[in-house]
Amino acid sequence: MNARHEIRMILQPTGAVPHESAFKHTDVDGDRLLISTALFDDGTPGIYFRTDPNGSSISLADLPALIVQLQAIAKASQAEAEQAAS
Repeated sequence: MNARHEIRMILQPTGAVPHESAFKHTDVDGDRLLISTALFDDGTPGIYFRTDPNGSSISLADLPALIVQLQAIAKASQAEAEQAAS
């Protein structure tokens, strides 16, 4: 029997900054959504969105929590940009 080894590298997407304010969601059929802070090359703060290839759905009942979290991510992104500029 041959041993099989697999090495996986996880590369940070361009512009994405890992932050505890990130919103992580898995919908009913397993599709994932990640929303996090982003910092563009010119120092402009932003918000980063990533989904699985099929996209990801959020119920309307979860929308208020998502909006609150988007505001927290935006504030965190602005703070990261200001810290990077100083």
